[in-house]
Amino acid sequence: VGSSCTAELIQDDPGGLAEALQLDIPVVPLELPSYQKKENWGAAETFYQLVRRLTHGVTPKERAGRPPSCNILGATALGFRHRDDLQEVRRLLDALGISVNVVAPWQARPSDLRRLPEADFNVVLYPEIAGPVASFLKRSFKQPFTQVVPIGVKATEAFVRELAELSGLDAEEALAKAYAACASHMAWYSSSVDATYLTGKRVFVFGDGTQ
Repeated sequence: VGSSCTAELIQDDPGGLAEALQLDIPVVPLELPSYQKKENWGAAETFYQLVRRLTHGVTPKERAGRPPSCNILGATALGFRHRDDLQEVRRLLDALGISVNVVAPWQARPSDLRRLPEADFNVVLYPEIAGPVASFLKRSFKQPFTQVVPIGVKATEAFVRELAELSGLDAEEALAKAYAACASHMAWYSSSVDATYLTGKRVFVFGDGTQ
């Protein structure tokens, strides 16, 4: 529960009021100074406060002896092409034999957020949204997280190598599997009208803060 900009102007405190009602559901009061901070900060802070509150007291299950798994963090419903990004990253993880434990915050329920500590590591697709949560999970549950955002061929190669290191896979074998999984897409794009049309042209590249 956070204040709207109007509630903030009149110094209302809906978060404190909701907490004082002693409801039978978890209440997370938020302080989101809308006139001092930007939207990405507000999204990151909200995500962080929810995860911090809902994972309090959670003891993760033993991870040893089972296939590697990860959480995908940062995707939002309002993000630029986040749904497509998730499809591509999931395809890549499937090819490497890495299961996805939770995707958050996009479509995640409170019960899903409580399961975040069960993964071996976190994939941070959008650091501007998921950075604080990834750092918290590393401090609290010893979960490492990816540093590379897979945009472009070289960055995707570095991302795959990072996945291999975090999940205990052979890096070269992981790269071979990744190329096999993505080869059809690369072949399609390289022979498409778009690729031919863009050759030798000046273009604008549009994206969000990560890109």
